[in-house]
Amino acid sequence: MGCKNKAALVVGGMSSIGKDLLEKLCRTYDNILITEISSNYAELQIWCEGLRERNPKTEAREYMLDVTDSRQIDELGNYITSNDLVIDALYYLAGINILTPAIRVTEDIWDRIQSVNIRGFFFISQMAARNMIMNHGGSIIGIASQHGVVASTDRAAYCASKAAMIHLSKELSLEWAKYKIRVNTVSPTMILSEKNETLLNTPLLRKEYLSKIPMKQYAKPSDVSDAVIFLSSPAARMITGQNLVVDGGWTIS
Repeated sequence: MGCKNKAALVVGGMSSIGKDLLEKLCRTYDNILITEISSNYAELQIWCEGLRERNPKTEAREYMLDVTDSRQIDELGNYITSNDLVIDALYYLAGINILTPAIRVTEDIWDRIQSVNIRGFFFISQMAARNMIMNHGGSIIGIASQHGVVASTDRAAYCASKAAMIHLSKELSLEWAKYKIRVNTVSPTMILSEKNETLLNTPLLRKEYLSKIPMKQYAKPSDVSDAVIFLSSPAARMITGQNLVVDGGWTIS
C-alpha cells in the first residue's frame, strides 16, 4: 500500500457484511479502524481480539461511535489525526430500518432513520474526505439498498434514505474527483445471515421475497463484501459515482 499508516475505516463493523469484509481487509491493510455504537461495542471488542489473533500483522482498532452525534464524529477525526492514520478507504455500513406503514410514520421514526442512514453518511464522508484530500485521494463506499432503487411496502423512510445516499454519492463523487476521491454505493437485496436465516427461510417470506429475485436465491454477506472490495480496489480506479446493485435481478423490472 506504500504508506505504512494507510488505513481502512469501517463504520458499523458488526453487521454480517462488516464481519465478512473485515476478514478480507486484513489481506490489504496494516491498519483497520472499526466503529460501533455502544450497544454493540462489547461484541466489537471480542471480534477485534479474534481478528488480531488471526491476522497478527494487522492493527485492528475498535472505536465507539454514534454517527448521529456530530461531536463524536469530530472526535473520531481528531483520533485519526493524532494517530497519524491515512484513510485510504471509508466503508459506511451503519444503517437502520423501522418497518412502518407510511401512514403511521412519526417524526421520530423518520428522523432516526434519516439521521443514521443519510446524515451520518454525509458527515462521516466529509470527515474522511478532509483526511483523503491531505493525502492525495481515497475511496468512499456506502452500503445503500435495492430499496433505494425500487419501492417497497412499509419502508417509506428507509427507501427515501437509501435513495438519498445513492444520489448524494453521485454528487460527492463529482465534487471530490479533483482530489482523486472516488465515491460509490453498493445496494444489496435481502441478505441471508446467521441472525435472520430462520426468518427468511419461512415459507411465507421465501414466497414473498424469492418470487421477486429472478435468480431465486438470497444474497450472502460475501456477495456484498466482494462487491465492496472490488469497488475500493485499483481494478475500479475509473469507477466513481456509481451504484452497484447486488440483488439477483430484483430491480431489473
